[in-house]
Amino acid sequence: MVDIVLATYNGAKYVEEQLDSFCRQTYTDWRCIVHDDGSTDGTQEIVRRRAKKDRRIVFIEDGVKGLGVARHFMHILQYSDAPWVMWADQDDIWFDHKIRTMLSAGEKAAFAGAGVVYANAELWCPEKGVFSHRNTLFYPRSLRDMLFLNSGVQGASALFNAPMRQLLMEPLDYYAMHDHALLLVAATMGEIVYVDEPLMYYRQHADNVTGHAPGSKMKKVQLMWQNRHEPVIFTPHYEGTKAFYDHFCSRLKDDDRQVLQLYLDLPRYAWLQRFHLIRRAHFTLLGSRWLLLTKLCLRRYKR
Repeated sequence: MVDIVLATYNGAKYVEEQLDSFCRQTYTDWRCIVHDDGSTDGTQEIVRRRAKKDRRIVFIEDGVKGLGVARHFMHILQYSDAPWVMWADQDDIWFDHKIRTMLSAGEKAAFAGAGVVYANAELWCPEKGVFSHRNTLFYPRSLRDMLFLNSGVQGASALFNAPMRQLLMEPLDYYAMHDHALLLVAATMGEIVYVDEPLMYYRQHADNVTGHAPGSKMKKVQLMWQNRHEPVIFTPHYEGTKAFYDHFCSRLKDDDRQVLQLYLDLPRYAWLQRFHLIRRAHFTLLGSRWLLLTKLCLRRYKR
């Protein structure tokens, strides 16, 4: 059994196609738990109508709204009790074999405790079709590989187990994004498996919450130069990491605790000392120490 956790907000233009893609899944033992954050465009009416047609679609109407993306996804987790959970965005389209492929990988991994499986996605829009076969350009496995990404791996590409859900349900004081919190927990207290295969269309449009994906490492490098006015570290992700550290510090392995302490201390150092500390700590960006050090030279550190 798999719970699909779908957070909606003013997605009337897209949500029906996403629900259709769930109903086409070759793995049929799923339940879609939908919660809306206060839509005013007809999204709720669409979900109610679909829930009447398919009992696997469950619309939670608890009066809670205005949560924002991260807390909205975390809020819905309380209604999930299946052995496996998948987050879903309202505007994507899943390939028919997405659940079956990811569940097979999760069962094969036989996680000892908390675990997550990530897959990839194709970048797609109705006007151009597929314009990149890879949204996730790098697969981080440790804190050193993820802290300078200013994000997690795409939450809608994840499947995670019940022990991971329990850890995620412990409330943090601040969230940058739900997928950022998931990767922090997975990299420190869980196991990570990657399925290097696109299993959904990641729709690109003007309303994307996280902006448009670059689609390639070369494009990522180009954007790093074009957006050189932006900082190396985004304050929301720094604060989200700090909230994670403050809550889970006593349960972290010594090495992870030290890595996080260094990361959180870096803003107080002068540029040259910070540069050498990052180099000696073997932090990376997209798996590259050179790329991260170049970014440090091009941009201010934090705002």
